[in-house]
Amino acid sequence: MSKINAPELVTLKMLRYFHRVAEVKNFTAAAEQLHLSKSPLSAQIKELESLLGVELFTRSTRQVELTPYGQLLREKCEQIFELVNTSLEQVAQLGRLDRNHIRIGIMSSLFWMGFGDILKSFRKQCPENKLIFQELSPETQKVALAHQEIDFGLVRYADTLNLPHLIAETITSEPMVLALANKHPLARRKSIDLSELKDEPFTLLSRANSASSDLIIANCQAEGFIPQLIQEMVEPNSLMAIIAGDNRVSIVPQSYASQPWPRVKFIKLKQTITADICLIYRPEMASLPILDSLRDLLKQQIKTI
Repeated sequence: MSKINAPELVTLKMLRYFHRVAEVKNFTAAAEQLHLSKSPLSAQIKELESLLGVELFTRSTRQVELTPYGQLLREKCEQIFELVNTSLEQVAQLGRLDRNHIRIGIMSSLFWMGFGDILKSFRKQCPENKLIFQELSPETQKVALAHQEIDFGLVRYADTLNLPHLIAETITSEPMVLALANKHPLARRKSIDLSELKDEPFTLLSRANSASSDLIIANCQAEGFIPQLIQEMVEPNSLMAIIAGDNRVSIVPQSYASQPWPRVKFIKLKQTITADICLIYRPEMASLPILDSLRDLLKQQIKTI
């Protein structure tokens, strides 16, 4: 196998220049996108070809085409850029954590479980840490964690059922309950079986934002029916407003009942549908001391119903 002539001379800039030309297949267009003239771009590509000892492009007056060597290098460049970007992000993340900057994704409904009080306690116990909270849906949190845009996330149990490359642990247990208007014919019941809801119109939270609605539907199917889903809502507040003013029903975490929703009644389900609060994070975060502090405080102080 032939060796590269002076591999240390192959720079990341050369590879980025090559990749841009490979993408647009035109030196002039690539130079414009890279904000430089065509001559230095061509010189960089020729130097790269010289160092590799192969031709990367077949050139014509109008455009260029990749040779088999160029096609292979284009594929390898994409892997190299992804590795470089991920590595730099990880280094930047560690630097931020060393400066005690911690980003946490949360759902808006967590504030109904005393999360505001938890923030105050955490700041008292760990004054050296700067907490940066971002209100994000569970699905958005998972994407943000994968892109290292947040360090930790707080989601419901259902959102942990499909978590490749992430760790999840339960912070507190919580069941789902039936939510309906206080004038609904079922409002006087102390408890109810899911099968009794087969003819009821449902409104649930958006399945695009959280997996909890899919879990609810799956539990209904296990009882022999598919719920009549009339509408999906993005915000819990909007969901509760719809339930209060209509004859629809919903299934929500029990902690929703801690709020004084006008004209809404909450009823225990005979079946258990889990709505546990879970902490999610990337594997490399597991050994950080701040994780223990955050976990312990959440378990001690989060208010369940």
